[in-house]
Amino acid sequence: MAKKKTPPGPAGDMARKIWLAGIGAYGRAFSEAQESIAKVSDETSKYFEDLVERGEEIEDAVETRGREIAKQVTSSGFSMEDRIKEMRERLKLGAVGGESRLDAIEARLAAIEDKLDRIIAAGAPQKRKAAKRKTAKKKTD
Repeated sequence: MAKKKTPPGPAGDMARKIWLAGIGAYGRAFSEAQESIAKVSDETSKYFEDLVERGEEIEDAVETRGREIAKQVTSSGFSMEDRIKEMRERLKLGAVGGESRLDAIEARLAAIEDKLDRIIAAGAPQKRKAAKRKTAKKKTD
């Protein structure tokens, strides 16, 4: 590289040194930045690999637990009918005299239907259709 010509004397010498110091600072910053990027890149890769490894461990644990639960459910011998029966037993909230809540609701509904049938049979007034109004056409001048 060719040397730059600087003015003779101490001012020219000082200007050259300042110029070289600036270039040196730039070179140092560039080198440190490259080292930092390489270090961060290595750490990021390591961190990512750690996360992948942890994810695989969790996935294996979940699959193992899922298989255990599936074995318990299938080995319990409950058929679908047994499960439905058990659910119905659990839903017997507010049972009166062995009657489930659903049975009580059905009985009330049947009573309402009976009352409605009696009202209709007694000849409750029915709504009449509204009469149509006839309007006269206006004559235009």
